[in-house]
Amino acid sequence: MVDSIQAPIGYLVDTGELPVFYQSDVAGERTNFEGEREFRPMNVRNARQLPNTFTLDREGFAFIAHYSAVSDFYDDAQLHEIYNAEAEALVRQHLGATRALVFDHTRRSSSQKIREAHNARDPANAAHTDYTDWSAGNRLTAVMEGEAEALLEKRFAIVNVWRSTAGTIEEWPLGLCSWDSVTDERLHTVERRAYNRVGQTRHASYDPDNDWYYFPRMTENEAILIKNYDTELDGRARYALHTSFDDPTALNKATPRESLETRVLAFFDD
Repeated sequence: MVDSIQAPIGYLVDTGELPVFYQSDVAGERTNFEGEREFRPMNVRNARQLPNTFTLDREGFAFIAHYSAVSDFYDDAQLHEIYNAEAEALVRQHLGATRALVFDHTRRSSSQKIREAHNARDPANAAHTDYTDWSAGNRLTAVMEGEAEALLEKRFAIVNVWRSTAGTIEEWPLGLCSWDSVTDERLHTVERRAYNRVGQTRHASYDPDNDWYYFPRMTENEAILIKNYDTELDGRARYALHTSFDDPTALNKATPRESLETRVLAFFDD
């Protein structure tokens, strides 16, 4: 197993104009982006060859073994009745939160046929983090409604739980960038337009100092936790850039990737 690979990472080209990302809302529809991107060859380290000491508060991500009781990740009822509680427990455990709440699931696949069948999206291939200060607060307010004002006065975070939903990931794996190798000056607000709301994400422009990792051939019994936002300003990781990428070592007849990312709000007493 290789120690690292050279892979194309999608970066935003900062033109001074506000980029716009359009979320697909029709089964099988590809996402659309108004803005300029470039793909830079980056060294992506095989994290399976390293001690598994990654944490949400240091690097901004964690890799864990997790055996879910869900038998079909395309069954919305199983996600609601089984998986939500599993994901919330993982976030409480690994972030030390006193409370966690799932508020969104996104299915993705590298196969157009699978996307059309399950209303899934294509893999996101741009280095990004899902929220700005503004959009994180807005999302909490929309989800928590009457509780929001009190919750906004304390620390909160947003964490994604990412996993394979159909066997081993053989193509378009997830790349993760360590928090301490990113500078906010290289992050740029992107307007995110969905059919029911307008939000914001942040996309990264090229930085040769970015430190990228991946966990090749992930199985259904493994998961990655990704910190997407944290109000805490004490020096711990506030986010982890992440992106899918075209793996140059993937086989020509690789099984299409099928994955699920579950977004979780985390709350703290302090």
